[in-house]
Amino acid sequence: MKKWGLCIWFILFCAGCSSTEAMNIADSPLRQVHLYPLTIDRYFFPRDVNVLAIGDSLTEGVGDNDYQGGYVSRLQKKMLQHKGIRAVTVTNLGKRGLRLSQLDDVVETHPQAVKEADIIFITIGGNDVMKIVRSHLFDLSYSLFEREQKTFVKRLDRLMATIRTWNEDATIVLIGLYNPFSSSLQAIPEIDDVIDLWNNGSKEVISRYDHTIFVDVKDLFDNRDDVLYSDQFHPNELGYELIATRVYEKLQKEKTWLGRIEQ
Repeated sequence: MKKWGLCIWFILFCAGCSSTEAMNIADSPLRQVHLYPLTIDRYFFPRDVNVLAIGDSLTEGVGDNDYQGGYVSRLQKKMLQHKGIRAVTVTNLGKRGLRLSQLDDVVETHPQAVKEADIIFITIGGNDVMKIVRSHLFDLSYSLFEREQKTFVKRLDRLMATIRTWNEDATIVLIGLYNPFSSSLQAIPEIDDVIDLWNNGSKEVISRYDHTIFVDVKDLFDNRDDVLYSDQFHPNELGYELIATRVYEKLQKEKTWLGRIEQ
């Protein structure tokens, strides 16, 4: 009987404590509850990326004996390693011999490809330099290249404006020129300075536009015959691999392209 009495007393005591605590809670101001949003890794849902490659023979992949598509296909494989990308669809409009003055037509005749692109890769200018060399083989001078470079940057600015009329958000990647003339144009010791002049002008032009990247690859080819095709002008397999690696490293560093696909 005493055991039952102790149990009843204990139950009543607990009930009393609970009632008192409940009254205290009721009388106290409401406590603020912090709810934190559920966070999901930004790469949880990988994206499909549309790539447009335009330009000259480097975009086409001339000199690639492995027939892998030059730097473009190699770069595609590297991009697929990124965990934020599920698939990379490439439209390659590169054409051997193309000069900057002809690139406007390529863009204007393929507006849908430009509109749908998340990233646009461009190689251009090598044939423009070569045209000057062939047209003035016996009277080449730095001042001649300097004059033609001013025309080149004006055309490049017009090309950029044309692309932006069709696509305001795509990341535009312009790959700079390298110097394949160091041995063939020994009569012009300033040829290295000429390439730098053209690259700096191109870099300045695209810097005026949002979501643009300039990739300098000149140092990859300086005084190296092992990265050139047998014609001593186009890259070979190693040369294209070096270009693709440099471009991908630049993309990762800039992260501009990631910003476009993560929106």
